[in-house]
Amino acid sequence: MTATALSDADAPPEGFTPLGNATEGERFNGPYYIRRADGATTLGFRVQKRHLNAVGTCHGGLLAVFADMLGYGINVGDHSGAAPTVTLSIDFLAPAREGDWVEASPELVRETRSLIFFQAVMRVGNGPVARCNGLYKKRTTGARAGS
Repeated sequence: MTATALSDADAPPEGFTPLGNATEGERFNGPYYIRRADGATTLGFRVQKRHLNAVGTCHGGLLAVFADMLGYGINVGDHSGAAPTVTLSIDFLAPAREGDWVEASPELVRETRSLIFFQAVMRVGNGPVARCNGLYKKRTTGARAGS
């Protein structure tokens, strides 16, 4: 099986669907899933063997990539599409293990004319795994890369 193929091992909870338009890197690091319900957006992924570090828990770098992906949960509507990350901060609180379902519901903290501030807590079940906050630059229609 390739890194981009979905399998029963992913087994997202009910209501989650694959995140659309994923890049090759996003498919390899994920796959990531999304659920929109009751006005909230939740993203998640299943920790697989390829996500583990040397001590057998989900690599912190992978959780950082997932934290960055949370922008898809708030960067919708008039500002849909990828937005450049300005800053991203993560506090690791507990390990996630192979087979765990990690999910987070990003919360919009503040929005300005050109920036989006968010925060989220990544959870396995009811237990927090990491908390993060970030800042994205809004992409404007017709913006060039690097602008």
